[in-house]
Formats: sequence, C-alpha cells, structure tokens
Amino acid sequence: MAGTNPIFANYEGARQALLKASVTDVRKAAKQVTAAAHGANQHAIAEKAVALEKSSDLASARKAFAALSDDIIKYRSTVSGDKPVVAYCSMEKKSWLQPRGTIGNPYVAASMSTCGEIRQD
Repeated sequence: MAGTNPIFANYEGARQALLKASVTDVRKAAKQVTAAAHGANQHAIAEKAVALEKSSDLASARKAFAALSDDIIKYRSTVSGDKPVVAYCSMEKKSWLQPRGTIGNPYVAASMSTCGEIRQD
C-alpha cells in the first residue's frame, strides 16, 4: 500500500496506534508524519500532525486524527501510484485512510472497529 509514500505509511502507524488505543504510540507515529510531511513540503499536514503529537488522551487524539485525516485525504487526490482507500464511519461522521481490506475504524471502541465503509478506492 503506502510503503512508497512516507506520509501514508506513517499515517497508517497512527491509525494502527488508535486501533490499539495507545496514545503513546499515536504520538510517536504523529511525530513521523510531521517529519514526512515537512519532507514533502506538505506543511498543512505537518501542522495537523503536530496537533496529534500533543494529544494527551484518546479523545483528543481521535479529534486531532480526524483533522489530520481530512488534510491527508485531500493530499491523496494529488498523488499518483498506490494509495490507501478512503473509509467513512456514518456514526462518527468522520473519514480516514487505510489499506484495502477489512475496515479498521480508529474513532470507535475496539468492539466496533469494523464499523464503517469504503468510500473511495
């Protein structure tokens, strides 16, 4: 999937950390997103990733991740090649990127992590 694009790869690390409800890992991944975004001259993404780095709890991390996701979804439309899919949770009314396959919703409890749908392949 996003192995060739460091922004997508590091963003996926943040999503995986949210799925595990690990704020520490979310913050580490966000730091990597920040570096990758600056390296790609995507400073708006980097700004949102810095906000995610500063998350102090799961609720604030999910809120910051949603804002980051919105910017990375916009960025996704500007790049070519292999890209993650856009997924959406109608309950939370939020989107995110993830690899093709089973839904892994970063905005809800683990018991509901498969809630959502692919919106754009």
